Amino acid sequence: MPKSAIPATLTISNFVCGMLSIFAVLEENFSAAIGFVLLGLLFDLFDGRIARKLGTVSEFGKELDSFSDLVTFGIAPALFTYHVLLSDFGQIGLFFAVSYNVCALLRLARFNTMQSELPTFIGLPVPAAAVSLLVSTIFLSPMFVAGIMCLLSYLMISHVKIPHAKKISREEQIL
Repeated sequence: MPKSAIPATLTISNFVCGMLSIFAVLEENFSAAIGFVLLGLLFDLFDGRIARKLGTVSEFGKELDSFSDLVTFGIAPALFTYHVLLSDFGQIGLFFAVSYNVCALLRLARFNTMQSELPTFIGLPVPAAAVSLLVSTIFLSPMFVAGIMCLLSYLMISHVKIPHAKKISREEQIL
């Protein structure tokens, strides 16, 4: 097995977790849906690190990672939130969920084309938005969650600079 297959397998595992989360939501197994997104987060944390350690970073891997992130941290959490809380709002709830996904898509595309080498993130990373959305869905009322979903959508496509933990830790290791 080529060493490039290791990070790709982790990235695909992230995607599979996203798909399993979606199926869990459809079966109304909400704890499993959350668990799969969190497991996908672990795979996402390690795929890039391992690719850099093995010297197998590639455009293919970057694209594969973004597609996986869209499913696991965009579609799955939005579907979860819609199904658990926002479906009672009808078309407005659907609009919030779809808008969140469009912003996640735009955020990931912008990251790949314009900022993957920058020392900071421009806009809220999609995994951070997903975790924030899931936590708020569990603990807050539907009206607050609708507002938070709008805020997270905006933050993903905003130009707010957010420290890039991976780049900071590498710079600290150099010093």
